Amino acid sequence: MPMTFSIKVFPRLRGPKWPFVFLYLLQSIWLVLSQKPPPIPPPAGAAAQPENLVSPLLYQNTNAANPGIFLRLMPTGLAYLREIGMKVVNDEILKINLPTITESVDAGQVSIFNAYVSKYWPPVEYSLDLVGPDTFTWAMSKMHMRASGTFEARLNGALLLPSVPIRGEFEALLGHIGLTISVRMLRSTTGAPQVIGTYCNAQVGYVDLSVRNTGVLTDFFINSFKAFLIAHFKPTVEQRMCQMIENVINRDMNSILATMPLKVRINENNVDIIGQTFGITDYNRPAQYPAYTPPQPQPTPAQPIHRAHASKIAEKTKLPLPPAKNLTLLNFVNQLRERNLVLDFSLIDEPFVSQGTVLMKSRGEISWAGLGGTPFYPPNVVIPAPHGVHMAEFFGTDYIANSMLYHAFRQQYMDVTVGPESSPQLRDVLQTTCPSGFCIGEFLGALGEQYPDRQIEIHFAAKKAPIMVFVENRARFRLHGRLNMYVRPNPANTTQVKVQVIRAESTMTSNVNLWINQAHIVGNASIENLDFKLLESSIRDVDQSTV
Repeated sequence: MPMTFSIKVFPRLRGPKWPFVFLYLLQSIWLVLSQKPPPIPPPAGAAAQPENLVSPLLYQNTNAANPGIFLRLMPTGLAYLREIGMKVVNDEILKINLPTITESVDAGQVSIFNAYVSKYWPPVEYSLDLVGPDTFTWAMSKMHMRASGTFEARLNGALLLPSVPIRGEFEALLGHIGLTISVRMLRSTTGAPQVIGTYCNAQVGYVDLSVRNTGVLTDFFINSFKAFLIAHFKPTVEQRMCQMIENVINRDMNSILATMPLKVRINENNVDIIGQTFGITDYNRPAQYPAYTPPQPQPTPAQPIHRAHASKIAEKTKLPLPPAKNLTLLNFVNQLRERNLVLDFSLIDEPFVSQGTVLMKSRGEISWAGLGGTPFYPPNVVIPAPHGVHMAEFFGTDYIANSMLYHAFRQQYMDVTVGPESSPQLRDVLQTTCPSGFCIGEFLGALGEQYPDRQIEIHFAAKKAPIMVFVENRARFRLHGRLNMYVRPNPANTTQVKVQVIRAESTMTSNVNLWINQAHIVGNASIENLDFKLLESSIRDVDQSTV
């Protein structure tokens, strides 16, 4: 079920009609923001100090050492990784390269060559245990291996001439093999997870020998050959097994971990956390930028905006609000996904063992082009204890949303110009004269009389970075903005110019109720408060006293 943040407005206003018209205009701005994003501007300059552009709330109860994202690998996930690791080991053991060995024995000299692992029996018992603060131990036991190859012996004795070598084939069964390795979890210099083997021990329990195609050999030679295998071949196999597993960990695993994307555009479909979580990913959409990731509770009723009595106005005028599907914060978030905003996944600290799990702390910052520069830090939070049989748990803080909103504000992604051409729903609304139906000129004081037959243009710009704060099962969203209204010249009248008729500021506070439905975050939003301050007006009958 996709997440829809429907803006529910309870029009309980008192006084003139025009504040309700302003509320309609504000909704229209959200409509344009969610349908037609403005062109991407160059990076914003540092004209204003960042602390003046951010709510003081975002500086409270924070710490530079805090992560924006917590990722917890649960016991079920560790068990899955253990099974994957066992499959890799089972494949790699058959590829172990056994060297040529030549050594002297009591009866002469023996060499083995062309040796290889011809058969392998996986371990009967294996485990993966966490050892604090940052290590896990991987143990396997009761493995069996058959090694085959060719041997050559030059024997010294009365019955056989030393110059005549004896050749043959052998098979050695190495049984009850145990393998234990300790692995430490680290953070690379780039912020990627990294592992390193710190200890390895392989033990072969016993060796059985069979030879063939050798002619007649004495038991004395066979016993000497078996002693040779135990003394020289067995340690070589143990050494090669440790080399194999250390290569898998130190080389192969780190090569894979090094390729993990640490900074990902939030519109990448393959790692689109925002899109997939909210159910808005379009897998057929080409990326705008090249690749660089229970029962529903009843929502809390919205608190009324304390300007009562305008519900009667709404009944009389029947204002045609834009379609609800377009009046969603979700569509606005979807448009932010199309920007060059990058989520930083890099680790800020070493992974560590916590309560039987592996806990990793990620930066969790969304910034323009991944350049960082967010002036505030993630909040101090306490994540709950591990619970359930999930493979992994993901905890995101409001730092993710607020860093995205801050950089979207700095890049002017929230600034928009709205005119009749912006949306079909606004074509007849943003007019000073109403040929038919509803238009703003009819209700906004004497606007229609002062400027007849003109189009209306609205400029909206965020005054400071919006803020979203999570509180239990809901979030509070606040947007400070500037709104300027203009009347355009009539194309038929060459003497007219565009005139600013209103200059105002507004603060909107919205409650966002959230809950989890399967793999999606679900919720709705309602406007709790809308403060409007009229700074300047050239329209008769419209001033601050009428707001």
